Amino acid sequence: MSWQKVSFTTEQIEEERALIKLEDEFESLFMKADGPSDMALFSDNEYEDDRITIYFTPGCHPFCDTLITRYAGKECKPPARGDVFLFAGNDDACDLLA
Repeated sequence: MSWQKVSFTTEQIEEERALIKLEDEFESLFMKADGPSDMALFSDNEYEDDRITIYFTPGCHPFCDTLITRYAGKECKPPARGDVFLFAGNDDACDLLA
């Protein structure tokens, strides 16, 4: 599997608590998978156009496939190391960044 990304509006984050829900669901899946070294989420450093993007590493497959589909994830290139921070998961996955 390749990198995947999902985006949330500030409204989704503030009113629907979308990031908190995503993080909680991811953490549960991460624990069930025994914390693989290549499984992590990264987040943009800043909002752009009132949106934030969350990136799923290739190691999230197959554990997060349903989650990615639910949030309308799309395939993408690896984000640049300086543009994101580790949001959740294994910090060893930082080695996968562009």
